[in-house]
Amino acid sequence: MGLSNIRIAITIIATLTAIIFIILAYIFPEHSIVILTIETILLPTIYIVGNHYAEDLIERRYMRIIQFIKKESSELNEKYIKQIGLNNRIQAELKALKNGKEK
Repeated sequence: MGLSNIRIAITIIATLTAIIFIILAYIFPEHSIVILTIETILLPTIYIVGNHYAEDLIERRYMRIIQFIKKESSELNEKYIKQIGLNNRIQAELKALKNGKEK
């Protein structure tokens, strides 16, 4: 489930919860204080848990991206080091050939 879908689901769940509790408070007016108190506690909990899940999803996605970037950069660094070593060997051989021709 994508991040935007999760946020939409959180909003829908919270909205439906609020509607249900308003209907319950209307049906049972003698218990409306308790019903609305429970709603007041429940709604922020829904948002907090949903946002925590969404943040966890974002963190896992970015950790995979970071791991991929680290792996790729490590491979590029290895190729770069091999290339430098090859260039140094070629330059040394060229110097040796140049010094051999001068003598």
